[in-house]
Amino acid sequence: MEEKKRNNGTVFSRLIEKNWFVFVLSLLIAIVLWCGISMFKTTEITKTFQNVKVRINVEGSLPDNNDLQIFGTKDYYVDVTVEGKSYLINAEDFVNNLDATVSLAAVNAPGTYSLPVTVNCDVAGVEVVNVSSNAVSVYFDQPVEREFLLTEDVVEGEEYSLPEGYTRENPVLSSETVILEGPSLEINKIADVLAHVELNKALTGTETFQAEIQYICVTPNVQISDVHVKNDEPVTVTIKVNITSSFKTSATFTNIPKAYRKDGVEYTVDPEFLNLTVPANDSQLIGTKEISIGTIDFSQLDNAYNTFRFSAEEMTQYVFADDVKNFTVVVDMREMSKRWLQIGVNTDGVKLPENAEVLTQTITSVQVIGPAESVNGIDNSEAYAVPVLDNVELKPGVNTVPVKIVLRTLTDSWVRGEYTVEIRVSE
Repeated sequence: MEEKKRNNGTVFSRLIEKNWFVFVLSLLIAIVLWCGISMFKTTEITKTFQNVKVRINVEGSLPDNNDLQIFGTKDYYVDVTVEGKSYLINAEDFVNNLDATVSLAAVNAPGTYSLPVTVNCDVAGVEVVNVSSNAVSVYFDQPVEREFLLTEDVVEGEEYSLPEGYTRENPVLSSETVILEGPSLEINKIADVLAHVELNKALTGTETFQAEIQYICVTPNVQISDVHVKNDEPVTVTIKVNITSSFKTSATFTNIPKAYRKDGVEYTVDPEFLNLTVPANDSQLIGTKEISIGTIDFSQLDNAYNTFRFSAEEMTQYVFADDVKNFTVVVDMREMSKRWLQIGVNTDGVKLPENAEVLTQTITSVQVIGPAESVNGIDNSEAYAVPVLDNVELKPGVNTVPVKIVLRTLTDSWVRGEYTVEIRVSE
C-alpha cells in the first residue's frame, strides 16, 4: 500500500513538472472563479438606503421671488428603495446617485405646504421602487422684524425670601424694548413680551438676573417656535434691595491743622440719629452705621459758637425714613483765641504771565484762630500768602485773585476767612 502511494505521488509530481498540465489546471480554476463572480455581480437585488436628504432649492424659485423663506424644520430625509444589478447598487458611492427633490411651483404665499417628493436615480439599470414618504410638510413665510415694549415679570419661587428689615424696589430692565425676528404669521400672534425672572433664594443685596424672554399671544395656547430675539446683549433685570436702619449723623471737616487735637473736633448734630433706607450692598455704610450730613471747612470756624445748617433735600443719595428737613451742626470754639496778622504775598513758584504785576504786596487783618498759646506764638513772619491761579483766567486790566494763607510752623491754629490780591495784566 505504501509503495502504491509513493507511485501515485511520483506520477502527480511528474505531471506538475509538465508545463501543459499546469496551464490546463490554471485555466480551469480561472473559468470556475469567473463564472462564480459573474453570477454574483449580475444578480438582481433590492436595497433600501436610509436618510436620503431631500433637496429644497429655494434660490431663484417662486417663493424666493415673493420674499418667502423656510421656517421650522429645514432638513428633510426619506428612505429610498431601489432594484437593480448588485454590482451597481453595492458600489461605494451609489447613494450619491439618488436625487430627492420637491417642486416649489405651488408656493406663492405664506403657509404650510405638502410638497410631493420625487426621487431620481442617475444609474442606468437601477429603478426606484419605493420612497418612505411621498411628501414633506414645509412652512413658508415672510421674515419680519418688530420692536416690542418689555414688561418685567418677576416670580417668587419656593426658595425665595426677603429678610426682615430688607425692602425690594421695582425691577429695572436693561432695555425697555426688544426686537423680535421671525415669520410674519407668528410675529403677528404676539401681543406682549415679558422679561421673565424667577427668584429662588434669599435676597440680601442688589442683584442682576438674565431674563428669559416669553411671549403672550393674542389667542391663548398658541405655540411660538420660530421667533428669536435680535438684541445684541441679553436682557437683564436688576432688583435693588435696601435695608432700613438707624445711623449716627456726623459732619466732615476739611483743612484741619496738622497739629490739631488728636481726638478730633467736638461738635453736635441735631438730629443725632437718623433712620435711613440704604442699599443693602453698601457694606461700608452699614458697617460704620454713621452718615455725614455735610462738610465744614476749618476756614469757616470762628472763636465763637459756630452754627451750620444743611438741607436734607440736598442729600438726594439717601432715602429718609424720618421726616427731616434740616440738620444743625454746632461747633463750639469759644475757648479759642484770635489774632490778626499782616502778611506778605509770595509769588515764588507761581507761573505769572510776563505782562502781569502783583499789585497787592501785603494782606492785612488775616485772622488766625487756635489755642491761646499757639496763636500768641505766631507772628507776621510765620505766614505768607500765595496767589491761586487754578481755574483763573487773567484778563487785561486789574484782576482779583484768591490766595492761600500758609503758616510756616506746625501748629494747631488755623486761618479763618478768605483773602484776595490784585494782579494787573498789561495789554
